[in-house]
Amino acid sequence: MKVRVYGVQPDELKLYEEAEKQGDLSFDFAKAPLNEGTVNEVQDCEAIIVMTNCQVNEKVIEVLARKGVKYVATRSAGSDHVDYAAIKKYGLHACNVPFYAPEAISEHTILMALRVLRNEKKCNAKLASNDYTMEGLRGRQLGQLTAGVLGTGRIGRTTMTLLNGFGTKVLGWDPYPNEPAAKLCTYVERDELLKQSDIVFLHCPLTPESYHVIGKETLSMMKDGAVLINTARGGLVDHAAVLEALESGKLSGFAFDVYENEAAFVRKKKTLDEINDPTFAALLARDNAIYSPHVAFYTDGAIYSMIEVTLDNLRQYQTTGACRNEIKEEAGPV
Repeated sequence: MKVRVYGVQPDELKLYEEAEKQGDLSFDFAKAPLNEGTVNEVQDCEAIIVMTNCQVNEKVIEVLARKGVKYVATRSAGSDHVDYAAIKKYGLHACNVPFYAPEAISEHTILMALRVLRNEKKCNAKLASNDYTMEGLRGRQLGQLTAGVLGTGRIGRTTMTLLNGFGTKVLGWDPYPNEPAAKLCTYVERDELLKQSDIVFLHCPLTPESYHVIGKETLSMMKDGAVLINTARGGLVDHAAVLEALESGKLSGFAFDVYENEAAFVRKKKTLDEINDPTFAALLARDNAIYSPHVAFYTDGAIYSMIEVTLDNLRQYQTTGACRNEIKEEAGPV
């Protein structure tokens, strides 16, 4: 099976070279992400591997189908960048990596929370200006806070386990509560979680129901001075509303590894002028807002696992025509 691969980093090539030695898969590596402008570059491939910055909409899928592509494998847990209805319409199959290394994302989530709570960005700015005073640097201890976790799947549960280690009181909400999470948190209704939490963590999948789950209305329910952490999907947050909440003091901090319009700049080198997003620029300028460019997942263990599962998915299609990680109609788990 010939596979066109998008988003491969130089340090990942060895993993594909080792896989190619098995003789059942061969790879063609693309430099630019898959989108309407690059889809015509696909030639003689039965499958493609995509990243979250790829555009897999109906127009792209129609061209893929015409070119003989049968399988779309996304190298991620989330699958909201894949139009599943179009996948079905044109007779393709799509799969994801439901889980790989939840510890990677959860560790980064806690790191970002601590950076906000301990005013790391302001501290670094003071040091850069030769200011060694403590003014403005008094932080908050994670273990003394009430944390609310929206989304109690594998990653949410891993984050809750880490929070328990700090001694944090943990509340949880999920439309589908589960027994393992119930041992790590106290389940409450979503609005109650927002009202009670000093710090809110987002670990939800992005679906039509969860789009902008954090917006003006839900922000108004949160405690004055609450902190928001998002390492799940950018579309969960109305960033303009969050900026307004930071400016008013309703939120005392915001850390985000994902951004709703990130496809325009993530994995690229661009100036803020080139990005041309005033809300994003304003967030980056704030001492109490910390951003990382969608790298929460990016560890040695996670990358190896993601590639291994993705290739196994394609081998299942190749040998049986089916895959246990076939994407369902709803967005994939986070």
